[in-house]
Amino acid sequence: MRKILFAIFIFISSVSNAQKDTLPAAEPEEDYSQYNNVEEVPTKRYCSSKVLGISPSKLISVGYDFVGSHTINAGAFDGFLENSSTINYNNGLRIAANFPVISNTKWLLNLGLNWWETNYNFKDQGNLNSPFLKTLNDNGLRTSGINATLFKPFNEYWFSVIQLSGDFNGDYKANQFPAGNQIKYSVSALYGKKKHDRVQLAFGISRTYRAGAQAFFPIMMYNYTSPNKKWGIEALLPARANFRYTLNARNILLAGFELEGNAYRLNNMMDNTPNLNYSNLELKRSELRPRITYEFALYKFIWMSVQAGYRINYRFNVDAGDTYKSSGSEVPFVFENTLGNSFYTNVSINLVSP
Repeated sequence: MRKILFAIFIFISSVSNAQKDTLPAAEPEEDYSQYNNVEEVPTKRYCSSKVLGISPSKLISVGYDFVGSHTINAGAFDGFLENSSTINYNNGLRIAANFPVISNTKWLLNLGLNWWETNYNFKDQGNLNSPFLKTLNDNGLRTSGINATLFKPFNEYWFSVIQLSGDFNGDYKANQFPAGNQIKYSVSALYGKKKHDRVQLAFGISRTYRAGAQAFFPIMMYNYTSPNKKWGIEALLPARANFRYTLNARNILLAGFELEGNAYRLNNMMDNTPNLNYSNLELKRSELRPRITYEFALYKFIWMSVQAGYRINYRFNVDAGDTYKSSGSEVPFVFENTLGNSFYTNVSINLVSP
């Protein structure tokens, strides 16, 4: 019995010593008082370009624009009489791509490409006597170019935006290379404040052709989202504005307007008209489009946009050279045209940013 008790005692002692050997040594307690005199290094913050709840930015967009039937009356000029006709419809592709090439907290630079076309289908093509109507029927109007947008934040509130674009505008066909005299430049500059993540306000100036001819306009950018994130405003006045209602994260309704316009050098018209006394004719085109838009996600970052509205003609006159005429100008256009209004629709498939 004594031998058994002695063996149990030896076993318990060995286990106890083994546990003591395997326990880690206690770490010394850290003295936090040594950090009392350490100064915090301030970190400068920069505001972002986006507002919470704003509609997704389109990286790639492929769309189709269709304008319904309307009338047109081409004015008399240089020995040609007035010529009226009916346009069955306008249609054309609208393709755009826009990608960030520099993206960090201090700079955001996007570069883009675009292609817009407007084809004219006339009801009575055999009775088109005006060279202007003939070039619309045979060639249509096209815009192709590049653009850049620079967003520069100065701190967590103040920022600036600069937009540049260069476009070839004219009556060239899709398989024709545009001429150098058909290029038009536009530039806009804005300075503003982002009060918080739901509101952004900026003011600036723009050199643009949206009114149909080269002109300088004061501009205002205002983006706002309500506290409940259900509705908001997206505006770059006077070019466009939309009231936004968010059904959910994948469905958005927009109601507003856009002012579209440009100046188109009519090279094909002049080349195909013998003994014409002008060599620098340009179409000054501008129109207002009130519309309703429904944008929704098809699959992940692929969205669809369906737009319907009314196309209201503002200017569709032809003049000599890159000139601007204010309302009430005593110098007339080479000839003036009357273009009827019509309903229109636009459908596009878009790859949007995350």
